Amino acid sequence: MNYDGGKFLITGANGFVASYFIEYLNSKQPAALILGVDTLEEPNCGYKNFQYLQLNLMDKAALSNVLKNFMPDYIVHLASVSSVSKSWQEPVESFQNNTNIFLNLIESIRELNIKTRILSVGSSEEYGEYSESEMPLKEHYELHPNNPYSVARVAQELLSSLYAKSYGLDIVITRSFNHMGPRQKDIFVIPSFIKQLVGIADNSQAGVINTGNIEVVRDFLDVRDVVEIYYNLLFKGISGEVYNVCSGTGLKLKEIIAMIVSLLNIDVHINVDKTRVRPNETMVITGDNSKIKACTGWEQRFSLEQTLSDMIDFQRKNRDEKEASIHRPLLSQ
Repeated sequence: MNYDGGKFLITGANGFVASYFIEYLNSKQPAALILGVDTLEEPNCGYKNFQYLQLNLMDKAALSNVLKNFMPDYIVHLASVSSVSKSWQEPVESFQNNTNIFLNLIESIRELNIKTRILSVGSSEEYGEYSESEMPLKEHYELHPNNPYSVARVAQELLSSLYAKSYGLDIVITRSFNHMGPRQKDIFVIPSFIKQLVGIADNSQAGVINTGNIEVVRDFLDVRDVVEIYYNLLFKGISGEVYNVCSGTGLKLKEIIAMIVSLLNIDVHINVDKTRVRPNETMVITGDNSKIKACTGWEQRFSLEQTLSDMIDFQRKNRDEKEASIHRPLLSQ
């Protein structure tokens, strides 16, 4: 088979964003050869041009061997432990599984002298606390990380800049804001809301939704828009530059709950669970996406209402499939 679309290495290949990126890449470049790596078992991908290796990026020797054999033209680094709350509980592990794995990757690229373009995916958490009057956040703002996860992400970004300037590695950097969409795990805030609210709606009764601080303002973007931006950055982004990946609009979490409630046509009582409230919570985070638009020409395709509606549909479909599998009769042996 002739793969004339280039070779793409995707780290964190089992993850939420990676699954959508692989789909998008196949739609744009069906001849591309894709290698996915992750610590988990092989995902059910189904693409003929997709290969998978179970790999721990903390194992630098094994990672170097993979890179030497595959020689990627492009690397999309999505592997991370992206939970802020978990980083407070396990700060050492958070740093190892964010900064250290990235350093292993770029140091291996440097040592092997592989000519490849790397997309280093960071986080809006790197900005830290800014006042509402200073929104939206712009790429030239100083970084003030205020949790272990964001500290690790800032370190990753600084390494990206250092290796681009000092060693000539071709690295494009993002500060990605909150994203969501169908298939996202309900350990994340919006899928958690939807799971609870769909359960209330389908029981046809008023109910209670348990939340953390719903006064915080966040900038959410559909994952399908996110992967389109990532793809465009691989070909149009400037090496060493940082790009916000965001919608440019901020909403309070309670406003998003209200939108879901309206879509489901239900009544709910909101219970703020103090155990879900994070220490040092940044109250307002919205981003300026003018740089990414100017660089790539990207325009947002998915409205918030469309994203929430698709997530509701997925939640119901996924629940029905699980229930069907539980009640499916076993075949006689």
